[in-house]
Amino acid sequence: MPTAVSEYVNRCAKAMGLGHWEITVSKEAASEDAWADIEVSQNLYKATIRFSPELWKEKATEIRRVVAHELIHCHYAGVERLVETLEKPLGSAAFEILSHVWDVESERGADSLSTVVAQILPLPTFGDK
Repeated sequence: MPTAVSEYVNRCAKAMGLGHWEITVSKEAASEDAWADIEVSQNLYKATIRFSPELWKEKATEIRRVVAHELIHCHYAGVERLVETLEKPLGSAAFEILSHVWDVESERGADSLSTVVAQILPLPTFGDK
């Protein structure tokens, strides 16, 4: 299944305007409290996605939504970098607040948008139907 997952993720990335990105699906599992997570390169169009094995037990529509959610983070990468550069000028107390708000709101945004964006993506041919 890893090859099928990689091919699917890259098809979705292309459909989401990320065709110039190199998206790698890691063999490592996502953190225990998530179906998936993504690490985006600081300065390259590269990202690595990790999936929980439990995700593949979900319906194809949910797998598609989770993939869309993670790929949306690639579009947020520039703002993420901006936020990360503000710790020194803002100081640690103010930065902690900003960083927390960014983390929460970027997840909320990705979650909300993933429901809409997933509708333009193909369904995966793996996972429960």
